[in-house]
Amino acid sequence: MAPFTVAQQAAESQPSTEAKLTLPDPPSLPDSPGTVLTSSSVSTPDDPAGSDGQAVAAAGPTVSPYIKLIASDQIAPPQTAGEKVVMGLRDTVTPFSAIGWLFSAGWTHLIDGSPNYGTNSKAFAQRLGAAAALSTSRGIFTDCILGPAFHQDTRYYQLGQNHKFFNRVIYASTRPIIGKTDGGRAIPNYASLIGGAGGAALTYTYYPEQNQNGGQVATTFATGIGSAVLNNLFNEFGGDIIRALNLSGGK
Repeated sequence: MAPFTVAQQAAESQPSTEAKLTLPDPPSLPDSPGTVLTSSSVSTPDDPAGSDGQAVAAAGPTVSPYIKLIASDQIAPPQTAGEKVVMGLRDTVTPFSAIGWLFSAGWTHLIDGSPNYGTNSKAFAQRLGAAAALSTSRGIFTDCILGPAFHQDTRYYQLGQNHKFFNRVIYASTRPIIGKTDGGRAIPNYASLIGGAGGAALTYTYYPEQNQNGGQVATTFATGIGSAVLNNLFNEFGGDIIRALNLSGGK
């Protein structure tokens, strides 16, 4: 019996093979741009459009739910409908928005393009007001009304320098037509497209009579998409340009 007892005790003192091989299941990743997700969570270098909506865990500072531009090293919290409304209203009155109004009014005034108010100082003021009205109405329709209605996340998630330049260009350029739900799933950008159409249609109420027609509305809508592309490209590469020009104070 002694050899058997010794063998039994030796066997009991060894950890079981099953215990060594059993590991806890890895935690599942969330499917929305919540407290652990950044802009890179919706795309990969091979899929710049983020069509698969895959979520990637990240560590970084959590930004306010009222911020529309999410940098590649930031974490975006989920938004309530009310927070989307506040974000949209805030975004319409930023200095960057005002610069856009001035640029649009200045360019159309320089080429005497539509809306055709004329070429004097009063005409420039009218163009500036029209540019502000168009931009503001688009933003309110997109962020404040249609974003909550479609349960859509209308923030811009920057890819950042960890991705190829060409992929970043494609990603930024397609965001006006490819959006995402609050859960991170890629969908047509209903909020942006319908919001842009609504803003263009409202120009009937304040553009000069000669610009109140269907062709002008279509042109305004198409121009709005182009403006959104340029805005996204600036959001994607603006920080890189500032750092390259050493305009950030050496930080």
